[in-house]
Amino acid sequence: MGKEPQAAAGEAGTSRIDRIYDALARAILAQELLPGTKLSEEEIGAHFNVSRTIVRAALNRLHTEAIVEFKQNRGAFVASPSLEEARQVFEARMCIEREVIGRLVGRITDQQLDKLGKHIESERVANRERDRARSIVLSGEFHILVATMAGNQVLADFLTQLISRSSLILAQHSRHHEPECSADEHAVLVEALRSRDPQAAIAAMADHLSHVVDRANFSPAKQKPKSLGEILSHYK
Repeated sequence: MGKEPQAAAGEAGTSRIDRIYDALARAILAQELLPGTKLSEEEIGAHFNVSRTIVRAALNRLHTEAIVEFKQNRGAFVASPSLEEARQVFEARMCIEREVIGRLVGRITDQQLDKLGKHIESERVANRERDRARSIVLSGEFHILVATMAGNQVLADFLTQLISRSSLILAQHSRHHEPECSADEHAVLVEALRSRDPQAAIAAMADHLSHVVDRANFSPAKQKPKSLGEILSHYK
């Protein structure tokens, strides 16, 4: 399998790999592709009209980020995080996001604050329209936007992976997802950033992440799974 990504090399191949990677990553972040879902290379390849080599290269990228796992003689599956992994992921997020906020609070601009405010309004619109998948994606993207504004792309990239893993954990273990609470808590965080008060901003982020863990409850999810084809129809 190690030589196959090379066979997919070239601008066109890379573009197609990126497209499949982005589609699967967003479907996982939106908790539409649930933990344990089999990711059929044939079905994905047919959906995007690409070879299995291209599909496998995209799946390998997701595997390196711990959101897809390979099972011997069975293929690729959306990862199923354990409770211990859940604890470690949220512990890592707490460390990184406190650092991100500490960096951002002293440099954030009014334009950036306005951008965060508009993002929160988009979250609230999605909540009012009961668009659960979009609400979850926007909630995660808020944290990525904050990290990007802090000016350290390595931290932002690492956090992006952790947020995808967090979404898997919530899909695997939580009773429900309450993105409307996230929007309110995001607004509290933005006001703390607006005050340029490092202590208040870091405390707001820590409080928000603690609430996410508390709401998760880490009980088995009861969401009815959709077929792979049905989910990918939204991600062409």
